[in-house]
Amino acid sequence: MKRRFNTLVLAALACATTCLAAMPDRPNVVMILSDDQGYADYSFMGHAMIDTPRIDRLASESLVYERGYVTTAVCCPSLSTMLTGLYPHQHGTTGNDPLPGIRRTPWVATFRSMPQLPRMLTENGYLTLHTGKYWHTNPRVSGFTDSMGETFRHGSPYSLSIGRDTMQPIYDFIQKAQDQEKPFMVWYAPFLPHTPHTPPERLEKKYVAMGAGAQAKYYAMCEWFDETCGDLLDHLDAKGLSDNTIILYICDNGWGSLGQGSVKASPYELGVRTPIMIKWPGRVKARIDKENLASNIDLLPTVLAACGVEVPGGLPGIDLLDHEAVSKRKHLFLENFTHDMLDIDRPAAGLRARSFVSRDWKLTVWRQPHPSLDIKGWQMDAPEETVELFNLRDDPMERNNLAELNPEKVKELKQQLDAWWNPIAQSHGDKGFPVKHFVHRSVDGAELNVKFTYPPDWKPDGKKLPAVVFFFGGGWHAGAISQFNGIAPHLARQGMIVVTPEYRTIGQHGVKPSQCLEDAKSAMRYVYQNAARFGIDASRIAAGGRSAGGHLAAATAFCKGFNAEGDNLSVDCKPAALVLYNPVIDNGPGGFGHHWVKDYWQEFSPMHNISANPPPTIFITGDKDQYTPIETAQEYKALMEEQGGRCDLVVHEGGVHGSPFHPSFYQRTLDEVDRFLAGLGYLTSE
Repeated sequence: MKRRFNTLVLAALACATTCLAAMPDRPNVVMILSDDQGYADYSFMGHAMIDTPRIDRLASESLVYERGYVTTAVCCPSLSTMLTGLYPHQHGTTGNDPLPGIRRTPWVATFRSMPQLPRMLTENGYLTLHTGKYWHTNPRVSGFTDSMGETFRHGSPYSLSIGRDTMQPIYDFIQKAQDQEKPFMVWYAPFLPHTPHTPPERLEKKYVAMGAGAQAKYYAMCEWFDETCGDLLDHLDAKGLSDNTIILYICDNGWGSLGQGSVKASPYELGVRTPIMIKWPGRVKARIDKENLASNIDLLPTVLAACGVEVPGGLPGIDLLDHEAVSKRKHLFLENFTHDMLDIDRPAAGLRARSFVSRDWKLTVWRQPHPSLDIKGWQMDAPEETVELFNLRDDPMERNNLAELNPEKVKELKQQLDAWWNPIAQSHGDKGFPVKHFVHRSVDGAELNVKFTYPPDWKPDGKKLPAVVFFFGGGWHAGAISQFNGIAPHLARQGMIVVTPEYRTIGQHGVKPSQCLEDAKSAMRYVYQNAARFGIDASRIAAGGRSAGGHLAAATAFCKGFNAEGDNLSVDCKPAALVLYNPVIDNGPGGFGHHWVKDYWQEFSPMHNISANPPPTIFITGDKDQYTPIETAQEYKALMEEQGGRCDLVVHEGGVHGSPFHPSFYQRTLDEVDRFLAGLGYLTSE
């Protein structure tokens, strides 16, 4: 996934959380997720006919962001963003379904590796319940402790009965949490007011009598959903839980039509707008915010912060209860895709539009998706103009495209849009860049894949080329090789082979960090042993990585032991150079992850094992990195130099963990790495 910050900038440190044990009254969390409802289709939002008295009351007790947005106006990617705090091009699920004939498995595997709100709460003592919609086959993928069973795609008949037929699974779960004296999270994602529009007859008759005409069923569905929300809120009251429960409300996407076609899966306001509400008695003042911008990327950091759980570094969202952060936000980004997906490694294949949204302006840039990805019959066609500029303050319904009249404004906003995510270099994924996939290790039932990305003009019988092996980040808990989908073509275009191996993670495979290192060392040996076969110059193999992946890269150079059973130990796994993005290189007492590796940290921590003649290294970090303080980075550089090595320390002023891939710093990151690798003779000019 390209320039995704340049991807999951996730230092997905979906991980490290634990600061909660001392919090005696952690709040419960209830997330109410509407399904296919227009942002104005509530009485409190001014609808002339729809009655939503219970949601209106919730709004009167909440902080309401009227200008709430979802990053993508279709169900699965929108819900996936709420669970991970990532844009769809980052978590990989850009549509509802793979193309017919393509298995969902790669999307599920990648999604499992992302930060997951339920998992992080579960790891910090919460019970977490899924009900209703969930697209990734089984709620356990996201770490829910309790659920209504497997969902396959969309949801099972049983899980989708929540709200329509019963609320009892929620009531039983809340009782279980009370019996165990544990805080809880409820994910209430009913199939409401989504089609089929089969409301109770009494409600349909009400709206027919009011003159709703063809909209009577839909209006009745909105009120029916409102009633179920009231049932849930009343139950919390009856149990005496309301005062210590955070309620969050959002809708996955809009509903209705705009000209020819549905606003679903479109970038227009009717598709992407939703009120976002947060109720927390005694902690959050009830008010309506009509100016500031909120997004579904913000739900995860907001909930984690409220619950006292450490928020992973590098996520794009903010805490919506942090007034300063909300006030400083000047714009949002949106992306819309085809309903179907082509390839987990090619999120740009389905991209139809990217949008920049500020308090006044909205720029949307359209593009043609991959020809294999058809537009569904219910979807809107792209407009004739590939660039649309609207002044939302004057034209909230986006009727007057001002792009031709404001070329400088278009240029200004498009630069910001491209700095966020520019998929052009990907074209339709890795098009133009030969790619090979292999299994580099099979262990304990897991097949660990490795991806090779080659220069566009690469020939199997051609000159042997330098390579870099990149390990993904994620606190050894999670992550995916797709984190390097943007970097890979950038370096391949300059004559390098980019290798991205998988390794087992704590979250997906239940391993220890030591076993993550075993897999990393095994991957390096695999590349060295097969260098000639893969067209690689074995004397110029670098390693690199992000966060915990940076640790693994450095550890392959310095840490003895941790060798995989069956590996040929006569093959040295030490890289010829290191490219480290905010690496967590100190695992000693007080360092990152020490509580996981306390029994063997002396051998595991790269900083404590630097030996003579270390490989030349570039170390890119931020001076506000919360996991590897700048003082640690400076000490690492000094230790490298004491051993006769070179360590180029690049520091982003104001940068936190994950800053090398933040739009503010990303271009400098690319430039510094290019300079470093070119100086070693690894790059040709573009």
